[in-house]
Amino acid sequence: MIYHVKISSAKTLLFGALIAFLSSCTGTGNKTASDVVPEQDKVELNRPLRFEMIDEIKSETPGKAQLLEYAVYTDSVYTEDALKYALMDIYSRNRNKDVFDSHDRATVVGAYLFTSRKTYEDKSNWIAMLIKGPNDSEPNISYNSLKVKALSGQNDQVKSNDEIELEKLNRYLGKHGLELCSFSAKLLKMEQDHIDAADAAYPDFGPEHLAMVDRLDERAYRALKKKYKLTDDMLTEVHVFAMSYCK
Repeated sequence: MIYHVKISSAKTLLFGALIAFLSSCTGTGNKTASDVVPEQDKVELNRPLRFEMIDEIKSETPGKAQLLEYAVYTDSVYTEDALKYALMDIYSRNRNKDVFDSHDRATVVGAYLFTSRKTYEDKSNWIAMLIKGPNDSEPNISYNSLKVKALSGQNDQVKSNDEIELEKLNRYLGKHGLELCSFSAKLLKMEQDHIDAADAAYPDFGPEHLAMVDRLDERAYRALKKKYKLTDDMLTEVHVFAMSYCK
């Protein structure tokens, strides 16, 4: 369900989008590996990969060796079981790596799946993640349930209310030469540019910093609404749908 929020500035726009996101989200699902993989160690390492590795970050202290693996999910099936299978594959391939100075292998292993390299630019945008700590008997897996539901729904023959609303929005944006995901990325970059400008003008932050960001956002959004004949509700929908459907 999409929630329409009356907004008067970009700050309120983002707040409205966040409220819509939280209101429609069932929360990230958490499962232990035993819930979905009874024998998680028996992963076939010669099967076709469902992911592309894009980064590995390791850190070490005398009492801890942490290995974080980041990957793009390359399959077209967006179900929790399919994502879990990819995560367990990453975990099995990397958990025994001998890449540390004072540890034979990692004491903490994390694996994160993203829908694209673009979404990886913000590491909080994972669609599924796995974490195995030193006191965990098995890895724990979490999902971005809202995004999983949205992307998996595109593979069935039944249109949800959200998918119907998304089609309407896409048609309207298309008539004005816009595309949802690229337009959303443009809006986010615009807002970040305004924050950077305020950072330069008021490095100590404070009320002047916030006022400048609001002023720049308000002016830019007013121009966009006039140019593309957009309403505040449409801009909110752009943010909310992009969080769920953009890869």
